[in-house]
Amino acid sequence: MRWLVLVSILPVLSGCGCAGQKLKEVEEIPPLPDSGANCTPRAESCNGEDDNCNGLIDDELPANSCGVGACANTGPSCVNGALTTCTPLAANPEVCDGKDNDCDGTTDEDLLPATCGLGECMAVSATCAGGAPVVCVPLQPSTERCDGKDNDCNGTVDEGLLQNRSNDRRVTNNSSSSDFVYAGWSGTQFGLVWQDKRDNANGEIYFAALNKDGVRLSAQDVRVTTTTGVDAHPALAWNGTRYGLVYADNTAGNYELYFRLLEANGTPVGNPIRITNAANASDWPDLVWTGTFFGLAWEDERSGAGKEDVYFQKLDASGNKFGPELQITTDGARQMAPILKWTGSGFGVVWTDTRFTQREIYFRRLDGNGQLVGSETRISNDGADSAWPDLSWNGTDWATVWHDTRDGNAEVYLARLSAAGQKLGGDLRLTNATGFSGYPSIDWNGFQYGLSWQDDRAGSTSIYFAQVNASGAKNGADLKVSSGTSTSSFTTALWNGSTYAFAWRDDRDGPAGNTELYFAYVGCP
Repeated sequence: MRWLVLVSILPVLSGCGCAGQKLKEVEEIPPLPDSGANCTPRAESCNGEDDNCNGLIDDELPANSCGVGACANTGPSCVNGALTTCTPLAANPEVCDGKDNDCDGTTDEDLLPATCGLGECMAVSATCAGGAPVVCVPLQPSTERCDGKDNDCNGTVDEGLLQNRSNDRRVTNNSSSSDFVYAGWSGTQFGLVWQDKRDNANGEIYFAALNKDGVRLSAQDVRVTTTTGVDAHPALAWNGTRYGLVYADNTAGNYELYFRLLEANGTPVGNPIRITNAANASDWPDLVWTGTFFGLAWEDERSGAGKEDVYFQKLDASGNKFGPELQITTDGARQMAPILKWTGSGFGVVWTDTRFTQREIYFRRLDGNGQLVGSETRISNDGADSAWPDLSWNGTDWATVWHDTRDGNAEVYLARLSAAGQKLGGDLRLTNATGFSGYPSIDWNGFQYGLSWQDDRAGSTSIYFAQVNASGAKNGADLKVSSGTSTSSFTTALWNGSTYAFAWRDDRDGPAGNTELYFAYVGCP
């Protein structure tokens, strides 16, 4: 609005006779915010005006609040006449401090409980109380009892208390040699395969099914092979419905590997499938099932006689090859008798190696597709003879055992390897007896290792057993398993879901030169 104002112009200059009134247009002066009758109060809103006529603009508006816990934030809801948005502070992982770090409205939640102690001393406790960390305290140990529990909390169960519960059970019974026994576990029964010379001097592959206690499921052994050559060194793995069998056969003039499917009772399915076809010998196979295919490792002389290398091949559930053969070792010396294991996502293979003057133990990893990962790991390095390893995976790391002459006589040693194949600590001596202790076999049962080996400390060679915890420490005394007074040798140890069981060759029954197969398992008296 504009107003007309009368302005008197006074004569200010000498000699000027100006007189009269003139009109001048001026701007309206706005009223003060609290200029009484000119302001009508109303609720204040965010519009850049003094709605409530108190002389302040956009005042008395509530602050903006957002977020919970450590994310809580506040600020003005109106700036320069415009509404604002509240942004919560950033959330963080929950920690034990009495605060809602992850801003979900709860304090010190979702913090995993702590576990501590071994065996019966294992305790579970909260890790946080009243905003302060809590230390887990193990339960107290007690005297070890033979009850399937780790009462003294040292990482092994019933150590020093187990006995041969089954007594020695004779599996084979004929006047010719039964040898090179290999045991496989289906989840409900054992399958045993071996070389048997009852039919001819060359030897054929036979099968027997045993229940978990070593009782035969059929009175008759099943003859698997019928060839004119030598069949030897079988390996067996269960694929969920049938056994897969691999063995060496020299009918073609040199040892080659063959595959055969077997029913649970040992009945052969289909015809043998030839796996290898190369110059010189392919021998000493080992076989594992991954859940979708078989993995096969063996020693191969195709580079020249006496220059064995370790090879790997994938086989489908029926034993058909797929993918190329993989040469694991390339050194010009001998790499022999590989042992292959499956972790659930990859393979580990261990073997005896002669690239030095003495034999040594080596390890290599393969991924889930059977491709090499990383480099070789030399396990033994003591200047003595180290040979005939076995391998086990415990879900976190590897354990390998072998016999070693660094102490003057052969003793059993263990080394632990990380999942990546790196040695964890030094070599651990597991036996300490006069004479020969060797050809060890090891298996993991979910909380400890079971170890078996042949040992002649008592004069004749016998089968012994010991329990070893996850750190590689042996607990309890060595247990003599076999009861014969002749030679019991070349044992294999397997967990049957409730205890450890063993198969071995034994010459107690004669005649001279004849060996038969025996079985036993250990348990509480």
